[in-house]
Parts: sequence; C-alpha cells; structure tokens
Amino acid sequence: MQLSLAAGLFLIVTGLVALSFGLYALLRGGREHRGGGIGPFSERGIHVIAGIRMTLIGLLSLAGGAYFLWTAL
Repeated sequence: MQLSLAAGLFLIVTGLVALSFGLYALLRGGREHRGGGIGPFSERGIHVIAGIRMTLIGLLSLAGGAYFLWTAL
C-alpha cells in the first residue's frame, strides 16, 4: 500500500470522526447551570467553541485526505 493512500484513508476517517464530534458538540449545546463553565464562558459557550474548532479540524482533515487520495491515483 502506498504511503499517500494510507495517509489519505487515515485522514478521511479522522476527518469524519472530528466532523461528527464537532457537529454533536454544536447541536448538544451543553447545560446552562449557574456556576457551570470555565471562567467567563458558560458551558454552552464552551460547547460552541469546541464544536466550531472540531468542525474546522474535521473539514481540514477531509480536505487533506482527499488530496492524498487524489495524488495516490
């Protein structure tokens, strides 16, 4: 198996996992309790930040995996 093919498949799987986790964090939204969260961020705010970050990482991993699969052809 070529290295670029293996890297492409790995990044595709990693991207799908990160994308699904990011969308889950955005849709779940966290619970709103008094005193919950980190510093000035509420628990919902933390879920939004984590969801956006993981969604971007998932999209970048999918793009990198697609690139590696394209070069393996």
